Amino acid sequence: MALGRSLTIALEGVTARLVTVEANVGPGLPGIHLVGLGDTAVSESRDRIRTAVANSGLPWPRTKIVVSMSPAALRKSGSHFDLPTALAVLAAGTPAPRLRDAVVVGELGLDGTVRPVPGVLPALLAARAHGCTHALIPPGNAAEATLVEGLTVLTADSLTDAWAWATGHGDLPVARGGVGVGKQHVPDFADLAGQPEARRAAEIAAAGGHHMLLIGPPGSGKSMIAARLPGILPPLTPTQSLEATAVHSVAGRGGAVLRAPFIDPHHSVTRAALLGGGSGNARPGAVSLAHHGVLFLDEVSEVPAAILDGLRTPLEDGRVRLLRARREVVFPARFQLILAANPCRCAAEDPARCRCRSHERAGYLRNLSGPLRDRLDITARTSAAGLLAGEEETSAVIAGRVATARERAQRRFGTVNAAMDPHRLRREHPADDAGMALLGNSLAHGEITQRGVDRSLKVAWTLADLEGAAQPDIDHVARAMELREDA
Repeated sequence: MALGRSLTIALEGVTARLVTVEANVGPGLPGIHLVGLGDTAVSESRDRIRTAVANSGLPWPRTKIVVSMSPAALRKSGSHFDLPTALAVLAAGTPAPRLRDAVVVGELGLDGTVRPVPGVLPALLAARAHGCTHALIPPGNAAEATLVEGLTVLTADSLTDAWAWATGHGDLPVARGGVGVGKQHVPDFADLAGQPEARRAAEIAAAGGHHMLLIGPPGSGKSMIAARLPGILPPLTPTQSLEATAVHSVAGRGGAVLRAPFIDPHHSVTRAALLGGGSGNARPGAVSLAHHGVLFLDEVSEVPAAILDGLRTPLEDGRVRLLRARREVVFPARFQLILAANPCRCAAEDPARCRCRSHERAGYLRNLSGPLRDRLDITARTSAAGLLAGEEETSAVIAGRVATARERAQRRFGTVNAAMDPHRLRREHPADDAGMALLGNSLAHGEITQRGVDRSLKVAWTLADLEGAAQPDIDHVARAMELREDA
């Protein structure tokens, strides 16, 4: 009997756990038996692996093969087990010393080529955490490797190349970075005609990380404003980039995320597509793909209330918890929410020209529940005015003011204003006496909720940061409360 080993990973949300693949070649009827709670993709890998080995001209044992994936009680899913399983089987007949300290992931084509797989970045982080010195990944996942330091990441084009490296008879190239998600083109605010109030609201939202609702007729620029928001947000920090890329890696979206992602699902989005889930291995939803970026829901009036209300917990906690049998999967979801809607079903900007019945217009956005509305810091209106973009400010100019305001908030709070703990905010960083008295009076008369007080104070701080004020005054507070009111 002979035993071969390799190391790989199993995904749990955006984290990876180290898995040892053991292949035993011994007496018995020819065939390969996989054990260790593998899903359908793992079970079907037997035929892929055997065919890939044969087409690569490598020796396949003509006897019984038992492959065990440990820990045995950990569920394993995905095609990334192909390459480590094939190498473990081959290592049972020929020593492969380099596999001892290397984590291996990759799907095999029938011709032996190594194809990209999701979850490579969490795999690299797990390899580094467990003291592995090398990682072997598909060339199609090379861009993600640039974010992980302290680990030698190699790429293998084929099973033949990977096996030659494992046995010490060949070398592999080091992974090189490719085009990242953050390098994609972001449209400029200079292309937007008019809309000074909505542009200012977008700047305030970007400076403080506030959630915003845009209301206006079709074609007035709601989607244009939302799509340009990432262009005025600061580049992601290394930590933020690592977290965002890990989510995109698990979702199978290649490339390093260097700039705030912009995710805009269709209004027919399901609850699982928005929040995450699915059968088998849970996948991140749109809220997690927008981690450290912008989630834009257009035509929000068409999204069912039950789906929209699912946003409330992620907006507060910054994460999504998906419960499965005997386990819990957690995805990060700290995003900036931008909603857009028409003023009514007929989309008339002027109420005098509206063809809807009064109760239809009044209840048009009824699917936006009170608790969800209360979590929206800014409501802005767009209009149909404006034909051509004039000498409008560019995104670069606006981004400069946003960056300055965020730097002030970072020095004061250590985070953006919208993420500030409300108890500490009221206790240690209130507005001036007149401003706090205005908030208290509005709360006492039921004009604003306690959450509304906290969020108005946060917006007031953002206004103060944009204007370079040392503390919000009554004018900042009044403007912040006005921004929260329905336009």
